[in-house]
Amino acid sequence: MWTPDISTLFLILFLINVLLTLMLFIFWRSQKTYDGFRIWMLSLLATSCGYFLFVTGGSLPVLLYSTVADLLIVLSVMMRLDSTGRYFRSRPLPRIVYFTLIPAALLLLWFTFSVDSFIMRGVIIGVLIVPSFVATSLIAIRFREPATRPLRYSFAAALLVTAFFWTLITVNAIITPGDHSLGGPDPLNPIFFIVTILMDIVSTGSFLMLNMARSQDELRQSEEQYRNLADNLPDYILVHDREFIRYANPAAARLMGPSEKTLVGRSLYSFLAPASAETSRAYINALHSGDAPAPLTIIDIQLHDGTIRHCLIKTVPIKDKGMPALLSVITDITERKAAEHALLRLNKKLTILSSITRHDIKNQLMALLTYLELSKEEVDAIPTASEYLKKEMRIAQTMGQQIDFTKIYEDMGTTSPVWQNISAGVRRAVAALPLRDVKVVVDQLDLEIYADSLFEKVFYNLIDNALRYGGDAMTTIRITSSETGAGLVIACEDDGVGIPGNDKKRLFEQGYGKNTGLGLFLTREILLITGITIAVTGEPGKGARFEILVPKDCYRVIPGTRE
Repeated sequence: MWTPDISTLFLILFLINVLLTLMLFIFWRSQKTYDGFRIWMLSLLATSCGYFLFVTGGSLPVLLYSTVADLLIVLSVMMRLDSTGRYFRSRPLPRIVYFTLIPAALLLLWFTFSVDSFIMRGVIIGVLIVPSFVATSLIAIRFREPATRPLRYSFAAALLVTAFFWTLITVNAIITPGDHSLGGPDPLNPIFFIVTILMDIVSTGSFLMLNMARSQDELRQSEEQYRNLADNLPDYILVHDREFIRYANPAAARLMGPSEKTLVGRSLYSFLAPASAETSRAYINALHSGDAPAPLTIIDIQLHDGTIRHCLIKTVPIKDKGMPALLSVITDITERKAAEHALLRLNKKLTILSSITRHDIKNQLMALLTYLELSKEEVDAIPTASEYLKKEMRIAQTMGQQIDFTKIYEDMGTTSPVWQNISAGVRRAVAALPLRDVKVVVDQLDLEIYADSLFEKVFYNLIDNALRYGGDAMTTIRITSSETGAGLVIACEDDGVGIPGNDKKRLFEQGYGKNTGLGLFLTREILLITGITIAVTGEPGKGARFEILVPKDCYRVIPGTRE
């Protein structure tokens, strides 16, 4: 029967620890690990280096292969204690423990060169190693986790067995005369090495499996958490493989079938309206092939009774039990669309009612103005009556202007915003106003603003306001633009008399002003539809100045867009 010598056992220990280190390194690089795993891996590396020095010790100085090798072995045991504390208790080993290696090194050197005593060196190493093994075992045993109890106990048992044999060979060296060095003829040495090899394998394997068990437990808990979340969502959650359903949450089951089990295994497209089924199949196939199609956002679900449910949908690739799959989150918007349609119908009715009412009132006003004009011709000889009639006519005209305003205000926001050229809008406004000798200057002809379709009335109102209140000395109205950190500032300023300070605070209020008081109010309302704001910043006596602040995504300069 072949009996390995001590050098061979050292070599086997070295190779085993190298293999264990490589195994943990591969796992560390490819799988999720926890606090302490890397330190355990490094402890195996330290052990491998220590055994390597023992293997090559015959050709190296005694200091290198004896003292350094012993210290590396002690360091590796302390690192395993540190690793176990981090893994089970999230508590690192106090640094002071590592510092005990310094006096240990000095003592080993003393008992190597000054007093050559193998027994004392063995006692020093045993005093450091055995308590570390026992403490590591107790941490694993006392940790409360019933699911990993077999793994923890095998891990602790391997460490305790190793500690027992360290104690045994140390005590044997003290009480029994003879050469008890690890390379000596002591019959306990081969047994110690064989046990150490086996226990290294068992303890490292157990530690690796504890990491795997924790990872699996976290994965299971995560799956349960997300499954509970999906089960309690009001949205419809489906997991499928492009064709057949693997999972349907209770909300989807209540809508499309009597139970979740009746949906699992069914074709994904069996409950979609024909047009949605065709579109969805094309989208999912493109998504699977990696063509990155435009997101599919709206589908129609057709129930057993023929009812159509309008839904928003988002589909993303996932892994389901390690297999490629797709997750579709479907939000029912049927009621919302019904409410939107009802609101549109209501708005349409109100618009019709408003239009009819406005038309009828305008007809009555026209008749009133006609009769007032006729009455004026008859009572010109009576000063008081004539004055009253003039006031009545002004009132009727104001009522007509206010009714016209309701038509403009009614149209605000009824159409989607569009890109509009500033210069073109100003020219149209100028063409409709009596400018006298006043010049209107626009500094940038290629600037476009994304705003409500009534945006050109903004400049009409601002220029009209300047013409009304700027005074006879006003000669120029300038419209300039400049970019700031907050967006684009469009300034409309004149060289007229300016706006009194008391008027600035109420300038944009409905009804405030000498005319109808609706122009600047309407201007502000049109701009607010797309988040654009307006403020008056001019100084009294130095001309009026209005600043329009346009958000960054609502303006652009397009060369060649001049009209």
